[in-house]
Amino acid sequence: MIDNRSEPPPYVHIKRNAYLIKKKRDGVIADIGCTNCKSTECLDNCVCRVQCLSCSKACHCSDMCSNRPFRRDRKIQVVKTELCGWGVVASESINKGDFIIEYIGEVIDDALCEKRLWDMKYKGVQNFYMCELRKDFTIDATFKGNLSRFLNHSCDPNCKLEKWQVEGETRIGVFAARFIEVGEPLTYDYRFVQFGSEVKCHCGASNCQGYLGSKKKITSKLDISWGSKRKRTSTSCLTIIKSNSC
Repeated sequence: MIDNRSEPPPYVHIKRNAYLIKKKRDGVIADIGCTNCKSTECLDNCVCRVQCLSCSKACHCSDMCSNRPFRRDRKIQVVKTELCGWGVVASESINKGDFIIEYIGEVIDDALCEKRLWDMKYKGVQNFYMCELRKDFTIDATFKGNLSRFLNHSCDPNCKLEKWQVEGETRIGVFAARFIEVGEPLTYDYRFVQFGSEVKCHCGASNCQGYLGSKKKITSKLDISWGSKRKRTSTSCLTIIKSNSC
């Protein structure tokens, strides 16, 4: 089906996650602060940086520390693509490792996530996106979100999603996986979990897999964890998209 609309489908723009479940904060993590950083440029071995913790009031570094990535979004723009519906391009050059934008939506639990998926499937809804962080914690940008919801998939992406702790709250950031030029489409690996018929991939990468992801039952949730040393890891995303999209 060809989408001839001149503007993206409507949604409610929000600046922070909207919690439809009880908001959980990790008090222990919130109290951890870096002790070996004393300048505005936190070191590569900063205790917070290596654990994907945004520096906070508990840190010894300056309030202008560079390890506070969720403060400013990079300039990006929504555009209509030839084969992948609506997408996002960079409006400025972005260096590898730079924070681009936070992945924002409604935070829901597993029960509501499954109910929404089935409801939208029966209604024939084709554009909805969900990013699962852990059990009973999914960010659904279907109805509410920001420009991050328009990033397309690629089998050779230039962005990645990272799970961070900011003042005890779990948040998801889109970061540059390599240098990105002005006008370049922003993409990440959806780690697509199929819910229905196969979805063809149109990313155009030389290593394109042809189709998106693997087929799993919707009740088979992905177990996401930090790992023993809480090293920086990408999130896994449960994404349902229209058949003519990347």
